[in-house]
Amino acid sequence: MSDVITPENLGAKRRIHTVLLITLFAVEAVIFFAHVARNIAPFYPSNFDQLSYYLATYDLISAFHARGPSVLVEELLQPNSATGTTFVLQGALLSLIGGENRTAILSINLVYLFALQFVFFVVIRTRTGRTDLAWVGMAFLLSLSTLFNGAGGIYDYRIDFSAFCLYGIWTCLLVWSRSFLRTSRALLVVAIGILLVYSRFFTIIYIGGVLGALLAINTYVIWRNPSQYRTAVAARRIRNILLSGTIIAAICGARLFLSRTAIYDYYVIGHVLGEEKFIRAHELGIYTVAGHLFYYPKSILEKHVGLLTLLMAGALGGWSFWNDRVTTSELFNRLRRFRQEFVTLGLAILIPVALLTINVSKSPVVGGIVAVPILLALVLFGAAVWPREGRLELAPPWARMLPALAMAIALTAFVSKGLSSKHLPARADLERITLLAKTIASYAAENNLTRLSMSQDRVVDYQNAATPKLFSIELLHRNLDIDPRFGHGIYGIFATSREDALRLFADSDVIVLTDAVTDRSYPYPMNTKIKEYWDELWQWTNQNRVLLFSTEIHGIPYRVFVRPLTGGRPLSERPSTGHTHLH
Repeated sequence: MSDVITPENLGAKRRIHTVLLITLFAVEAVIFFAHVARNIAPFYPSNFDQLSYYLATYDLISAFHARGPSVLVEELLQPNSATGTTFVLQGALLSLIGGENRTAILSINLVYLFALQFVFFVVIRTRTGRTDLAWVGMAFLLSLSTLFNGAGGIYDYRIDFSAFCLYGIWTCLLVWSRSFLRTSRALLVVAIGILLVYSRFFTIIYIGGVLGALLAINTYVIWRNPSQYRTAVAARRIRNILLSGTIIAAICGARLFLSRTAIYDYYVIGHVLGEEKFIRAHELGIYTVAGHLFYYPKSILEKHVGLLTLLMAGALGGWSFWNDRVTTSELFNRLRRFRQEFVTLGLAILIPVALLTINVSKSPVVGGIVAVPILLALVLFGAAVWPREGRLELAPPWARMLPALAMAIALTAFVSKGLSSKHLPARADLERITLLAKTIASYAAENNLTRLSMSQDRVVDYQNAATPKLFSIELLHRNLDIDPRFGHGIYGIFATSREDALRLFADSDVIVLTDAVTDRSYPYPMNTKIKEYWDELWQWTNQNRVLLFSTEIHGIPYRVFVRPLTGGRPLSERPSTGHTHLH
């Protein structure tokens, strides 16, 4: 792994390291599928967003079988999506290869990780001419904490992981193109940029910000620099930036215009004008200006880059400085080699962080999008200050094995985290969650019901209207429509009046009740308001619905009540009395 690429050994070395990369990918695939089969696919998908993406994917698969390939084009252009339009489509296409199951659909994250690693490795090797640094970069990448975060990691089926990979690929290609100096390479930057925006609409702001800043910097160079060579280089970059920006704006702008209403409702109403942003901030314990300013820098370093990566980078950097003993002036001279790349990567890091910080609604997931440009900047810093080839030959033999040692540490961490279930609830709770959702789905199947209305007194990701629908599809191979009532949408985290709550309960075929006080610490207005009338909900439900199932999850009692049936159909009127029993 300590090879330096020369024209003489280029072909042979590339073949060797290609085999090593393929072997690495095979190990990662084994870990991924083993963990998914044991700990992911059999149980509910944690976090609310996953449920919606899985259900949207299954709906698209069903529509594809019913109506043919035209639904794929409709999905790409449908105007109701506020966040992105290709993720569900890609998951559905993978199901055509791996089958209609969660493992095949979730594999989209593994595909993106492979693509990111390949581009990351090739770009570092190409830009530095050194394979040892490419493997050091791979060690940093494999040790990232964000890869296996419970929310937004590789086992989480939503757009955050693919956006993390695509933005990482995009920034790598920026470096590969020498910051838009090479026109042919800039076109590939454009292609990945378009895919990134279609995957996550909001990233158009990141891309636009980086392109705009680079355009301004190169314009300033032409204005202030008398060097004819630098002026010509800046002029070429400006031309390619304008060309790239025009193509991205034309192709992505039309798609964003189709979703303008959905985007406005989701981002402007939800993140700017509405009250939900304060609830989300308080959910993370953020109440002060300082808390908002430092949330993402702290989150990125701790939760996404991670201690192991920082320690490895620090150890390798410390050894490099000790071995080479460069002066401060020499250090700055070496860093000039990648001056343009440092500027570009700095913009790719700072612009997203600044925009995310401005948003009052914070998320523990989205900061991971800048992890790859941070790693790439660390590797290029290492490439600039790493001991020169002559001095490296004079180093002790163990020093030349540092890239292999870094990879061994990173791969060990990858295997350990990849097979770990520490982010998952206790298995007994997972099994009870599955049984609760399957009981509701089976109740509908046994009574030949294709549509149910449902209320619940608690907002949790493991029990809501979407969970029984998902298990109905996956376990019973049956599509079940569930209309959400109390505990969902505007009647979810927000405070709901007693009158509206009773009205929604009366309109529900299925009611899930817990209790009024246990584990209601989340700062949802619902949790405070429901204590005022929960006893009335409990009394009304026991009088007018029949107990179907009861269990305990995370120490919270769960009771499922259903509308009494007559002739195999739910009664349309509320009965005056009812009897509870365990079905």
